[in-house]
Amino acid sequence: PGMEQPALYWDPSIAPSGMMVYSGKLWPEWQGDIFVGSLKFDMISRVEDGGTMTEAERIAGPETIRVRDIREAPDGSIWFLSVGNEALYRMTP
Repeated sequence: PGMEQPALYWDPSIAPSGMMVYSGKLWPEWQGDIFVGSLKFDMISRVEDGGTMTEAERIAGPETIRVRDIREAPDGSIWFLSVGNEALYRMTP
């Protein structure tokens, strides 16, 4: 009693890391979407909040090994840190 289930969860857990809400202009269709890095499944989860939180896409590739953090730059590009590759990446359309 008094507890509520989360709007979205992963089972099994993706080992979520960094998270950001996109507000840039490079992908207008992504404005308001939430991006969550995954340490376990080597991907970035894009979550849409259209009233109900749903995972819309998993962005994965050789660059997304153990995504530790994810941020939006002032120009609207998305930067993420891959500790598996020991590299910082910039994502643009």
